[in-house]
Amino acid sequence: MRMFELSRCVAAVFCLLLAGHAAEARQLTSTVTELDSLTRIRPAFPVPEEPDQLFYIERSVNSNTVIYAANLDADGKLDAHNPVTAYWRWYNVDGRKKPLNFMEKMLAYGIKSVKRDGKSGFSFKIAALPERTIHVDLDGKGHPEAYGKAGNRWVKLVYVYLVVDDHGLLPDVTAMDFFGYDKETGKPVHEHVVPH
Repeated sequence: MRMFELSRCVAAVFCLLLAGHAAEARQLTSTVTELDSLTRIRPAFPVPEEPDQLFYIERSVNSNTVIYAANLDADGKLDAHNPVTAYWRWYNVDGRKKPLNFMEKMLAYGIKSVKRDGKSGFSFKIAALPERTIHVDLDGKGHPEAYGKAGNRWVKLVYVYLVVDDHGLLPDVTAMDFFGYDKETGKPVHEHVVPH
C-alpha cells in the first residue's frame, strides 16, 4: 500500500473515532418520482448480472461497482447466518470480482445490523447509510429481492448511484439516487436523496 493511501486510511479511522455516531444524526432530503421506464444515469457503465444479485451501487468517480447478493442455503432459502454479501466488480480495471477491504466494510459499503424479519426475511443497513433499512426476502417465485421505503412506497431496489466528491482527505457523497420498482404497482421509481 502506498504511503498516501495508508495515511488516508489512518485519517479515516481517526475521523471515525472523533465523529462517534455523527453519521446517524444526518438529515436526508428526499424527492420521489414515478418514471415511465427505469433509467440509467451512466448508461455506458456495465450492468452487473451476478447470481442471486439483489442490487448494486454505481459511483460517479468510475465504473467500479459494488454488488449486493443473497446467500442461499441448500434448500434455496436465505442463509440464516450470512444472508447477504457485498463485493466489487472492478469494471474500470478488468471486471474481476474483489472483496471489500476492511475500511470499505467499516465505513462505506459493509453490511451492518443484520436482523431477522419474520420467518424467512432479513433486514440490514449499509455502513455509510445507517438512516435506511434494506429488507431482503424471497419473492413469490423464490428469487431473492431487496426492498425498502422511498417516501411512502415500498420499492424493490435495482441500483443506487452515488455522486462522490473525492477531492478531500475522505470521499464525500453529495447525492444518492435510488432506482427500483414500486412493489404494489410495479411502476419504476426514482428517489433522489441529498444528505445534510
